[in-house]
Amino acid sequence: MTGLRTLVAHGLRDLQVRDYPVAADARPDGRGPYPLFWDHLPHGTRLDPAGVVQAARPDGGWYPNPVSMCLYALGRHNRVVAARRPEPRADGPLLTQAAWLRAHQDRSGGWRYPVPAPRYGVAAGWYSGMAQGMATSVLLRAADLTGDRSYLDAADRAVELLLRPASAGGCAHYDGTGRPFLEECPAEPANHILNGAVFALFGLIEHQHRLGGSAHLAAQARLAEELPQFDLGYWSRYDLRWPWPATVNYHALHVALLSALGRLTATPAFTDMSTRWARTLRNPRHRLRARLVKATGIWRHQRG
Repeated sequence: MTGLRTLVAHGLRDLQVRDYPVAADARPDGRGPYPLFWDHLPHGTRLDPAGVVQAARPDGGWYPNPVSMCLYALGRHNRVVAARRPEPRADGPLLTQAAWLRAHQDRSGGWRYPVPAPRYGVAAGWYSGMAQGMATSVLLRAADLTGDRSYLDAADRAVELLLRPASAGGCAHYDGTGRPFLEECPAEPANHILNGAVFALFGLIEHQHRLGGSAHLAAQARLAEELPQFDLGYWSRYDLRWPWPATVNYHALHVALLSALGRLTATPAFTDMSTRWARTLRNPRHRLRARLVKATGIWRHQRG
């Protein structure tokens, strides 16, 4: 009965589809708005007394969550950019998160997650490619706002870890031709989480355009080539580890992310898939099918 109540609760939540606006004037070098608007505190987070974003731990308590910090920082920064009025302290939220990221970056160039990722069998202490890429976007903008070179140095270290092979403790899974897939949650076998890869790629694109390099070209070429693996015909997959459809909100996020990535890279594969998935998102039958297929798949997996 508890499982049924949970299923119904998730179904009702999925009926409320979030909107993820895309910045039409985002630039590959990151000088301007972040490609995606996220102007709110992520669910399950709060600000500590210093203004740093913290996320709830599964076992109680709170911890600084780099991805949540970056979503909040970049969303608030986009609000300032859109307003076109440089008010004093308007970019305080971004600089607060950037200062925390710079101060707490470890010797490897990253920020370890102190909580496990049970979905992928990953114990606490893992690095996230999504966090590395998004932190890069925050740090680059902090350097622009302050003129402080140390933020650029921190961005360099973040990208170095992002591109380090997962087998060597980094966040990239390389194919036989040397092209990286940027892993939100590195594991073996590789997870290939779609939204995390795109968020990470945004940061890598901005870094390479700003400070030099071509790793982003290999990463976006591989993602464009492998994108059909995420397409179920009627919906998108969250990752390639599990065969189930994404939730409605993650499907909507995929639509927005690929639209933004298509604009940023002028790659038709991203724009075309975004357009296709946008049509399925608007179709009530596809939405119902995605929910039922996922619920049935998870139920069978748990019983098995």
